[in-house]
Formats: sequence, structure tokens, C-alpha cells
Amino acid sequence: MQVNQINMDFPSELCVKPLALVGVSGLDTLNNAIHKAIWETFNNNRRAERAPVLFKLINNAYEFPVCKPKRSSYDWYIPKGILKKNWMNKHLYEIPAVIVIFYDLDWNDPQWSEKMIECASRVQSMRAALEGRNCRITVVLIQHTLSLPAGEDVLASEKAITLCSSCELNSQSLFVLPHGDHLQGYTIRLENAFYEFSQTYYHNEVKNIKSHKEHLNKNAHHYLYIRHQFKMGFLNELKHDIHTAHKHYTHAYNNLLEVRIVDTNASEIRTVAGFINYKLCRLMFALNLPRDAISQFKAHIDRFKNRMGFQELAFEHYAWLSKQYSVFGDIFDEAVKLGLPAVQTQHPGIYYQQAAQYATMRKKICQELCSSVATYPHPDPLGVIHLEFYGQRPWRPGKVTAEPPDPQLELNGIHAIQFLEKQINHSNIIIALHGMAISQYKTYRCPRTRRHLVLQMADEYYNSKDYGKSLTLLTHMLWDFRTER
Repeated sequence: MQVNQINMDFPSELCVKPLALVGVSGLDTLNNAIHKAIWETFNNNRRAERAPVLFKLINNAYEFPVCKPKRSSYDWYIPKGILKKNWMNKHLYEIPAVIVIFYDLDWNDPQWSEKMIECASRVQSMRAALEGRNCRITVVLIQHTLSLPAGEDVLASEKAITLCSSCELNSQSLFVLPHGDHLQGYTIRLENAFYEFSQTYYHNEVKNIKSHKEHLNKNAHHYLYIRHQFKMGFLNELKHDIHTAHKHYTHAYNNLLEVRIVDTNASEIRTVAGFINYKLCRLMFALNLPRDAISQFKAHIDRFKNRMGFQELAFEHYAWLSKQYSVFGDIFDEAVKLGLPAVQTQHPGIYYQQAAQYATMRKKICQELCSSVATYPHPDPLGVIHLEFYGQRPWRPGKVTAEPPDPQLELNGIHAIQFLEKQINHSNIIIALHGMAISQYKTYRCPRTRRHLVLQMADEYYNSKDYGKSLTLLTHMLWDFRTER
């Protein structure tokens, strides 16, 4: 039996702040103290003023995701879904924009020639492992001799040229890291260079996706129009270009609105719409456009609040609406903590309160629709462990919308979701949302609304048979009402 399909949580890869990924190879952090110190200088204490980069250690056994063959034509290609579940994770954590190969080698090393050959071999092995991906490969020589004797600088330059030639790298891809007192300063300069290289990589990835557009037909490939715009938005976030990212997410959202919603695709459309709206609102707050973020969110809700899908799964729709409001409250609250001013008439608590109301409606509809479902269907219609696309039903993964659904499979799937919904403690969800709303209303000095919400929370504790907490809240409110003039 699968975990409940409708818990509506946003995936972590969607919510995390995208950072350019830099792969680090050649550091033996377990056995070499110098290597460990270098790694910690790069990886630890990532303060806000440092380059927006995520470093990942890559060992010899690391396997990069398989590189898909380039598609020469889309004539017979019908996409089976909108957003693939592995794509964001792959670009966040698995495919580096830049790979840095560290190698211990001083200019005056007596075994220079042999070590140069070994270094070149490591570079070639990395190229082979990448299978044609366009990641930028760089080499950093860890040097223990801090300065060469007078007259040997020219020799070092010649050796650098020879090493670049042997590794098939341009001179801008070779760096020297003297291990000494100023390690922090050197690493900051290096990571800034790696960040610049990552910009080029992500720019080229966006260009590559753009090049597909001329091969697409909007009637047959509408899902790809959405997918490609989302990808370009995400890659520009990795590039830290949030203006351009916002533009592409807007195109993705507008393309999504053009899709005709039917019962069989309602869940997927709703899920992806929520994801793109999340990205848009978060970027608008980051761009200091709070009014635009609020307008976008309200328009998003207006467009989707009546698009329910299966009536038998109406509680899913209210769960989705509740999640939209609570997540927007989180984004708003995050922006306030970063300095955005909020007022009594517009603050995060309003959205947490609405989230609690939709969670209450979810509970009510669940009681109406799920009370008669006593057993879980067999075979398990939710048993597909790895779905390829976000928001699709496990009993018909990757099915094209035009394909007629199997009535018995649909019925079993609905019963399975109803059975799982019945197991959820809705009161816990409602109480948690009330708690967040109350905290915000207290911050913004709205005592009457706060008291009203506390009474609703007390009612929910009562409904869940937690009479002690209900009584405690009501007692507090009694004193509040008595002291109010």
C-alpha cells in the first residue's frame, strides 16, 4: 500500500533554493589532512556573500546520470506527461555544471613528467564518464612550495602550457592552489571562477532547450511547451538570473492554462500549476514585487478553485487549495523575515487562516465521501513505486489524455485514495494551521481575529476528543473576553 497520494506536500527539490552545482574530484578527505582542510574551506561556512554554489565530492566510483540521445525529430513523439520527477533533482545534485579535478603537483616536482601523464589520464577518465555532457572541466594543482626561486617562473609557465596541452584544456581551466596561511582567500577566488564557468554551462543548456522549439507542434506537443519553459526557468535560477527565470515560469504557467482540463488530467494539471505558481510567487517576492506576488496567487486560486476533477475525490481538491494557501503563507512569512513590511490587512496569517478553512472543508467532504469505504482494494492500484511524472495517477502512469480509462481500474484507484484519506488525522492539520495563523495575528496585533481563531482551534480539539486542550483554550478566552472593554 502506498502512502497517501494526496498529502499534497511540495517536493523538496522544488522548494530548495537552486545553486550552481560544482563537482569536486581528487580530494581524499578521509586520509589526507590537507585535502580535508581544502574541502572544508570550500564546503563549510557558506555565508550569504559567497558565490551561490553547491560543492559535491565526486569519487572514482561516481556514476553520472545517463545522457539521453539527441532527438532529431518530434514528428511521432507524444509526451506522456508534463514534468518529470527526476529532472530537478538531477540538475540540483547529480549533474555538475563544473567539475574540478584537484591534483598534488609542484612546478619543481622531480617526477613532473610522470605526474603530468597521470593528471591528464584523470581528466580523460572524467570526460569519458561524462559521456558527452557539456560540463566544464578544470584542474587545480595543490602546491606545497609557496614560491619558486628567481628565474624559474618562466619554467613554470612552460610547464603549465604543456600540462594544458596534455589534458586538452585551455589555459583558463588550470588553477594553482598554494596550501598555506591564506587558503580561505584562494578558495574564494577559485569558487568565484567556478561560478562564472557555471554561468556559461547553464546558458548553453538553456540555448539547447530553446533549439527544440522549431521542431514542436503546439497541438501535439503542448505539454513540451510547458516542460521546456519550466526547465529554462529552473536553469536560469541555477544561473542566479531570477528576472529571466520569472519570465520563463510565466510562459510555462500561461501555456498550462491553455490545456483543456478533463477528469483524467485534472490531478496532473493542478499539481504542476501549483508548482509553477510557487516558483512565480517566490521569485516575485525575491524581486521585491509583493503586490504582484499576491495578485498572481489570487488569480491562480480563482482559476483553479472550481476545477475539481473527480467528484468522488473532492477532498483532494480542498487539500490542494489548503496547501496552496499554507505554502503562500510560508513564502510571505519568509519575505517578511528578510525585511518585507507587512500590515494588518495583508500578512501571512490571512493565508494560514484560509488554509485552515479549506482543511476543515477537506475533513467534512472526507466524512461524507469516505465513510462507506471499509477495505483497501486488491491488487493495489497505487502500487506503482516510481512514477515518472508529477501529479499522475499511479493506476494509469504516462497515459495520454485521449486514451479511454479502464472503468474498474479508475474505481479501484478512487476507493484506494478514499480509504487512505480516511486514515488521515485531519484535526492535527487544521490545528497546526490555526496555530500558525494565531501566531501571525498576534504579531500584527489583531486581537479579535486571534481570539476567533483560538475558539475555532478549541472546537477542533473538542472534535478530536482532546477535551483537556479544548478546555484550556476556552478558559484563556474566557479571561480575555472578561477583560475586554
